[in-house]
Amino acid sequence: AQQIGIVVLPGSWGSIRCSFHSLIALLVAILLAGAVYFSRDSAGLLYGDRTTLRKLRDDDSLSQCNLFSGKWVFDNKSYPLYKEKECTFMSDQLACQKFGRRDLSYQHWRWQPHHCDLPRFNATALLEGLRHKRLVFVGDSLNRGQWVSMVCLVETAIPPKLKSMHTNGSLITFKATLRLLVGPMKEYNASIEFYWAPLLVESNSDDPVAHRLPDRIVRAQSIEKHAKYWTDADVLVFNSYLWWRRPNMKVLWGSFEDSDGVYKEVEMLRSYEMAIKTWSDWLEIHINRSRTQLFFTSMSPTHERGEEWGDSRDQNCYNETEPILKEGYWGNGSDPQMMRIVEAAIDELKTRVTVAIVYQTMDITTTMTPPSQGGHKAREHHCDPAENTDKAEAAVREQYRATLRKAAQGGGGHATMYASAAKGVAKTAPLMDLTNSPLFKGCDLFSGAWVYDNGSYPIYRDKECKFMHDDLACEKYGRKDLNYQHWRWQPHACSLPRFDAKALLDRLRGKRLVFVGDSVNRNQWVSMVCLLESAIPDPKSKFKHNNGSLYSFKATEYNASIDFYWAPLLVESSADNPSRHYSEDRIIRTDSIEKHARHWSGADILVFNSYAWWRLPTLKVLNGSFDSPNSVYKEVNNLHSYEMTLRTWSDWLHANVNCSKTQLYFVSMAATHTKAQDWGLPSVQNCLNETDPVTQKGYHGSSTDPKLMSILEREISNLKSRGLEVQLLNITQLTEYRKDAHPSIYRKQWRPLPKEKLSNPSSYSDCTHWCLPGVPDVWNELLHAYILYNSYVRDSS
Repeated sequence: AQQIGIVVLPGSWGSIRCSFHSLIALLVAILLAGAVYFSRDSAGLLYGDRTTLRKLRDDDSLSQCNLFSGKWVFDNKSYPLYKEKECTFMSDQLACQKFGRRDLSYQHWRWQPHHCDLPRFNATALLEGLRHKRLVFVGDSLNRGQWVSMVCLVETAIPPKLKSMHTNGSLITFKATLRLLVGPMKEYNASIEFYWAPLLVESNSDDPVAHRLPDRIVRAQSIEKHAKYWTDADVLVFNSYLWWRRPNMKVLWGSFEDSDGVYKEVEMLRSYEMAIKTWSDWLEIHINRSRTQLFFTSMSPTHERGEEWGDSRDQNCYNETEPILKEGYWGNGSDPQMMRIVEAAIDELKTRVTVAIVYQTMDITTTMTPPSQGGHKAREHHCDPAENTDKAEAAVREQYRATLRKAAQGGGGHATMYASAAKGVAKTAPLMDLTNSPLFKGCDLFSGAWVYDNGSYPIYRDKECKFMHDDLACEKYGRKDLNYQHWRWQPHACSLPRFDAKALLDRLRGKRLVFVGDSVNRNQWVSMVCLLESAIPDPKSKFKHNNGSLYSFKATEYNASIDFYWAPLLVESSADNPSRHYSEDRIIRTDSIEKHARHWSGADILVFNSYAWWRLPTLKVLNGSFDSPNSVYKEVNNLHSYEMTLRTWSDWLHANVNCSKTQLYFVSMAATHTKAQDWGLPSVQNCLNETDPVTQKGYHGSSTDPKLMSILEREISNLKSRGLEVQLLNITQLTEYRKDAHPSIYRKQWRPLPKEKLSNPSSYSDCTHWCLPGVPDVWNELLHAYILYNSYVRDSS
């Protein structure tokens, strides 16, 4: 199992003021102790103090002793471990004695845990453990300070000609090439490195020298620029704290070189959380669990305000020569909320079993825990749904009821197909929950029955829709039985408002409605266009045009745009070409959505879907761009890659969507009917020649994946907790019954079919998409009800 050690700096460590050498040496010692603990099933590191080693390795002694709970002990016999002037590679920024500091007591403090002894540093033993390995520190100047300390500690064991240092941009490398003449000729070939990435993810502060800029801009979802330099390390030690210490950060969507990139001010804790998630996702995908040890060093306190330890306000650490003696002291130089974000990310890594990775954490974070200092500051444009009160609902109830009275009339058919909201998704609360409003009190719109109604349905005719797609025009391409057009959805406890094209166009006046997703969402978009265009009699007042992945229907009289954007996996992928998207490999960039999002940013209503393209055991997750020859990818379980993608999607929404303007919807997975054995027929059959819905109450086929639905539900719930509501249109169960409503062979075939397929029509039957008019019209009736109601509520709030 992969193991992550959190190297935590408790409050008592903050009592050391201006004592950098002691603190860093201690960090290094604890890092080594952690390495022994994590390696105890193998050879591990060899300490000269074998008694201490035995204590650490036997009976889980290290896990029982909190190394971070202890005290500072003055020890001028054993410390310092090296002299400043003896370190060949000392950095002038840290060479206090060289630059005039005369009191050297700060060098003589030793950390003493309460219930055990910290092993004394053994440079030779560590170099043995690092033979042919890379130890890489990644982070800011504090982590660079720890790296300098490590170099000074180990270089004393290496003759001058067998150690070297070189710099390559952000990467600084210390090499130990010592040859040993004891037994066979051997060499260390050990590399101890530091990589400058002060915010872990890509930022405008990535230059290791010229990084002090007035604006701090981060690409919170982009880490590959840095990560490629430490991908194959054997030990990784991360930190990132100091550069986040400001109220807000500018988060960039796009690249720094791209003139189309946009950024938005994001509250610091939220941007930090986004960056840490990107970091943890990268680790899970790319780290070799059997090889690499991982550590994260928590925030190191600063001492800039003398008033915190009893001095005057205008003083800081200058001229301080003694540690703070107050037990449990905790200053304002560290932020416990940021530490909790790191802990939460690492805890989450421990729970991710979808890719068979189990993370273990050094449980050394519980002592000296700082008191809570409040939660996240709410972002201004993220709205509390509770603000839309019962009073506001009451104000619009009568105005909206006229629309509701247009519910479809019941026909003389048979209501034998019952559905309830699909398990795992229905719990998500809508933006303005109709099931809890006075208008739909106690009514679940997604739990009901299909009722045969040849008096009111279909709402439009195939041949009457000027913008019908040949993929979906089943009647045009020879389907004779048209009963599939006459089924109406009837919720159990209320009536679904009949589609009112003029009312919806009025609500869309001057607005943009965009469907984003795959061909099933395009299916719903075509249905919506057909439903609306019948209310626009003047042909000159409506038109459609395509621009790459963006398809637009314009109602010029209303200045309304109803668009579809092709993004079958939501994030950037190898399937992004709207025409040529089928390939053997399905490759995605789970952290990259801006290529698509810029085309629907600013929309008034967004309707997402993404399901069918995830129905593979694994997908290839790309680290880098499709244009870069240095990009690498890794096979990732479909559930986890879907989770990563939805996290990127939700982060983009949270940072970019104005909830006072934009309504958000996500359409759940639509059932397919490719296996007739699901409804009791031979396995070689599918939806071909099916003319009636499934009549079995509670029927659920094999084409829908509850695990994917649960991931979606969880992400929508997370967005809700962050102040942004996404209404889930839970169409899954109601589509399960409709095996009769697919095009099968009654559609345009864009390529000539070979003889073997022509002889076996089931082999080319389309049992994924839906004939129009048909089932997607019901999805739009549901969407229509929500859009109208939410629009009325917003107008009256």
